[in-house]
Order: sequence, then structure tokens, then C-alpha cells
Amino acid sequence: MIRIFGIAFGALGGTRFYQANLTEADFSQALLKSTNFNQANLTRVLWQDAQKLDKARVGDAILANWAVRDLLVSRAGHGKSYIKANLRGANLADVDLKRANLTWADLSGATLPKADLRDANLREVLATGADFTGAYLTRACLESWNIDDKTILTDVDCQYVFLLDQPNALGSRERRPHDPERIFAAGDLAKLYRKMMNLVQILLKNGVNREAFAAAFQKLKDDNPDIDDTSIQAIERKGEDVLLTLEVPETADKAAVEQKFLHRYEIRLKQLEAENEQLKLRSTELATIATTLARQPTQITNLVGDGKVTNENTLHNQTVNIGRDMTGSTLNLGTISGNVSNMVNQLPSSPDPDQLGLKELLTQLQTLIESAPELPVDDKADALEQVGELATLGQNPNHPNKAGIWRKAWKILNAPIPNLPETAQITQSIAEILPAIAKLLGIAV
Repeated sequence: MIRIFGIAFGALGGTRFYQANLTEADFSQALLKSTNFNQANLTRVLWQDAQKLDKARVGDAILANWAVRDLLVSRAGHGKSYIKANLRGANLADVDLKRANLTWADLSGATLPKADLRDANLREVLATGADFTGAYLTRACLESWNIDDKTILTDVDCQYVFLLDQPNALGSRERRPHDPERIFAAGDLAKLYRKMMNLVQILLKNGVNREAFAAAFQKLKDDNPDIDDTSIQAIERKGEDVLLTLEVPETADKAAVEQKFLHRYEIRLKQLEAENEQLKLRSTELATIATTLARQPTQITNLVGDGKVTNENTLHNQTVNIGRDMTGSTLNLGTISGNVSNMVNQLPSSPDPDQLGLKELLTQLQTLIESAPELPVDDKADALEQVGELATLGQNPNHPNKAGIWRKAWKILNAPIPNLPETAQITQSIAEILPAIAKLLGIAV
């Protein structure tokens, strides 16, 4: 505090540049004791060999940091540390920064023509709008450095760079070019980063949902005519997540591209999750209803044989035609369903209330078929006939054509499945129920 007060007091009689615009001014070798630079614009000012700058009043400018002030005056930063240093708009032309540590430093708007940055650590440096014309960058670490379309890399002297500060699990620092026998040709580094600057990387947490991805990408293409299917450069797995890399036009708002894609992706993802919950609820309700009906003694009446009305108890010794008549005409679906119910209800209920038996499984299967909106009426009729045939096998486990009846039932019950999406509830349920039925019938599948 005493030093600051002393400098402020001493500057009363010195040259006053308070709030002056000194952009690109040259103070090399000037005697600057008692000079007031408070709130002045010091962008790209040359301070080489300036004297008594530590006795000048600089306010909160970059000169307030003694290490930065020494660098700007001496131009010598070989092997020194400038971690998190504020070098915004600094004139670093011809400065020796070989092997310097500039991690997290702010070089935005700085000018570095012919600066020696060989072996320097530029990890996560902010270099937007910086001018590296003719700078030396061989072996520099450029891990996650931040540049933009105003960053100048013209005539950079660079044989190769590293994209990692510390070696990864494979011991690699990600050299570019990858081949240790190759080096960059003139202009290659600029080309590499020009392409990288036109990339947008979007991280999708916990994997990727194809339908949500397709909806989000289609919306992105609709809003951005310059983006098409060829814009996708890579889709990579990163642990449990997925990284999408898109190439976009130089004029594109990259932040907006990422935000809009993720917004649409998340909206569709939530819609799909809601639809899946509804399907699960519907499946649970159907299974509960089917199991309840199967466990309760139900009085079912139907027309059998000569047209007399009979009930469930008189059906045990009756032969019931559950499919089609001799002329080949299709019976009413309700009639087929009623006949199948009669056949299934002749089977004994499971003795274990916690274990579904053949009667309960066939009832579930019948309910799923009847309630599936995806199945045409004819397919429902065919499928219900096979449920009745399986009920027949349940009544007669030693049927001579047991294997043939099962093969036909399996084929017909699975026939409509290829035409439906894999997520259709009937597809999933039949795939679970049929093997359980086969096991109870003693059939190997």
C-alpha cells in the first residue's frame, strides 16, 4: 500500500496518459518514472527496454503483474512460468518464450510475430484474435487451446505439435502428424486448425437414442441449409457417452448449433420415454386382467354342435371347431375368440398363485392378440386358432402330432412380427410367452 501510494504521489509531476488511447505506441527505451498510465488503452504497446516502468502508475493494466512487465520490457521469457497470466493485447513480437509455461494464459488479441514458442506449453490458452504470423511452434503443446477465425497462423514455422500436455494411458501425447517420421509442410498447421475451427462437438450423455438423434438432426438440417448428412464427421463412444462431431460453415453460430440440437434431442427423448411408460402400463394392465380372468371360474355359453346352448362344464367331451368351416369361409372373429376361450378354460389353473401355468399363459397370449391394433383381422383369426391348438396340446400332452402342431403354431404366431417394429408390445410379449408355453408342453425350442 505504501508503494502504491508513493507511485501515485510521485506521478503527480510526471507525464499523464490517464484514459489515453496508446494503441501500438512505442515506448521502447523510454524513461517512464512517474508516468501515469491509469485507465489508458495499452493494446499492442511496445515496451522493449523501457526504464523505470516499475515506478509508473499503471492501474489494473497488464503491467500490474511484475512477471508480465518484466517479459514485455526484457522480451526474455525462456523457460519461465506465465500460468494464468493476463497478456491480453500484449505486443510479444520476437519474444523468446521457448519452453515457457503459458497454461491458461490470456493471449486474446495479442501480437506474436516471429515469437519463439518452441516447446512452450499453450494448454487451454485463450488465443482468440491473436496474431502468430511467422511464430515458431515446433513441439509446442496445443492441448485444448482456444482460437477462432480471427486467429492468424500465417507462415508459422512448425514441424510438429502435441495435443496432450501429459501422456495418455498408451504413453502418447498425441503428436501431429501422427507418423513420427513425418513433419508438417508449410501451411499445414494453419489448414489443420482451420478445419478444426469449423467443427462442433456435441456430447450426448448415457449413449444415443437413434430416433431422438434422427429427429434432432433433421431439425438441424431444416434450420441450416448448409448442413447435410455429410456434415457428420464422427460419432465416437466416450465411456458411457457418445461424442458427435459436425462440420459447419465458418459463419455458423457454433453455440447455437449445439444448443438447438441438444434441445430438440432432449424433447424427443422425453416423448419417447413417455410413450414407453404408457406401453409398459398398458402391458401390465393387460397381463393383470388376463391372469385374473384365467384364475376365476367363468360361466361361458356358446353354440356347439347341433346349436344347443351349453356351458363350460359340458364342453369337456365336445369337439369344437375354432377355425374355419368346410367351405373355407372365415368365421366371425368374436366367435373364434369365444371358442378359444372355451378351450383354454378347460385347462386346469396353476396350483401356485405366484407361478403362471399353461392356462394363464394362453389367456395372456389370447388377450394380447385380441387387443393388438397392429394386427389385421385375418392375422388375428389365424393367431387365435393357434392359441386354441396349443390349448388342445395342453389337454392331450401325448398327442401323436405334437411336434407338427407346435411348429405350425410357432410359425403363424411369429408370422406378423417381422412387419412390426421391434418395440411393438405384442412383438416383445409373444417372444417372452411362447418359450414359456413350450417349456410347459415339454417341447424343446
